[in-house]
Amino acid sequence: EDESLPRMPEHLVDDLCDVLTFMTKHPATARAMRGIDLGDAFRVVVKLLSPKYAHTVRNYNLRAKLGDVLYFIYLPNKEDRSPTVPESVMCDPLSGGRPYLLSDASAQQTLAPSLLLLYGEVEQTGYYDRMKYRAHIASLLRYLWESAEHKAAFRKIATDRDSFVTFANGIMNETNSLIASVMEKLPEIRRVQVQMANPQEWAALSEEQRETISSRHEENEEVVRGELPLCNKTLQMLGWLNTDPDIRNLFLLEEMCSRLVNMLFHVLLKLVGTKGLELKVDNPESYNFRPKDMLRDLCAIFANFASADEFVLECAKSGYYEAELVQKSVKTCQRLQLLTGEAMDEFAALTGRVEVASRTVEDFDALTADAPEEFLDPLMYTFMRDPVYLPTSDKVVDRATITQHLLNDPHDPFNRKDLTMDMVKDAPELKESIDRWLEEKRRTHKKTTSGSGGSS
Repeated sequence: EDESLPRMPEHLVDDLCDVLTFMTKHPATARAMRGIDLGDAFRVVVKLLSPKYAHTVRNYNLRAKLGDVLYFIYLPNKEDRSPTVPESVMCDPLSGGRPYLLSDASAQQTLAPSLLLLYGEVEQTGYYDRMKYRAHIASLLRYLWESAEHKAAFRKIATDRDSFVTFANGIMNETNSLIASVMEKLPEIRRVQVQMANPQEWAALSEEQRETISSRHEENEEVVRGELPLCNKTLQMLGWLNTDPDIRNLFLLEEMCSRLVNMLFHVLLKLVGTKGLELKVDNPESYNFRPKDMLRDLCAIFANFASADEFVLECAKSGYYEAELVQKSVKTCQRLQLLTGEAMDEFAALTGRVEVASRTVEDFDALTADAPEEFLDPLMYTFMRDPVYLPTSDKVVDRATITQHLLNDPHDPFNRKDLTMDMVKDAPELKESIDRWLEEKRRTHKKTTSGSGGSS
């Protein structure tokens, strides 16, 4: 009952999760579940994950276990799951045998936002646990996204800015971390494969050297096989989420957009940059490494955002942006037909738009080059557009800077005191001074340029 749920001790929730997931691990116990009604267990899990009951289960690992129960028991058999659980267990007999994930009214309202929040929350768990949890959450989200029953909930998500930003930050952290790790290990795997394929070179090594290299090689293979599935799912999730205009607008927020741009170019550089040949390992499919699919998913995201002014402007500002890299990717997509139609046109137009935006960025940098020290962000040393006051250190920074920082580290960057975004205060007087100074600079610049134009 709803009244008793808030009083449920965490150890009981933990036991429930362990028993349910244990039963799915072995074919014999999974088959024994046939005929058992797990509808009540489903409703308990959905409620405990919902924001209303978040205080009941505070432990992030335990909350992630609740997500695992949904994945192992209630997600209809897909290509990424072994079909051990009987269909009858995951389906509601009272709704004509439809899956609980689709038929349950409470799940239709709360589950999609709960899972998005959970994706961000598991940032606090261990590295390998986090990868496993997020891969499962991504599969669940994809299933819900493709169903008509959850469309309204996904639309509602776009109105909860703070929760969505937490989730989006989790996606970008995960992608950066996974890509960095995978792209470091694939060249190592290739080097050892080449070395082992040369009998003379391999035989010239001592037995101890061969053992060391082989051990490291097996370790790299295991890590890559673990990381690439989540890497692929995360890129795909970024793609299908951003086909929704309201969700796409959240990624264009100032505190999000620069991170998105840098992440996308970081991945693109690794895939098609000058060292791309180092990634050509033998039997890539055995590692779940599908570079063409990754490039297609990545470039489709670029195409989704290519017409957004905010995105184009951040591309122009990004130190990762290289026009040649984008042009090379465009040619590859055209040659292999990875993108077609409007998506291909949008991606191909990106470099031209960034070139125009670069002039805007250069003009603004020139305009603010002699800005007073108090108008500059002390962390990024950039011109502040929306200054805010940090009560924990008496410092002023740009809102986008501190928002990005607090997403990954809930402490004041100047003195490490606890700090949350709701403690941060506006600095209206300083903002007014900045706006006034900038307006005066623009007016002076306009007079100067029009005067020089008239005298020539």
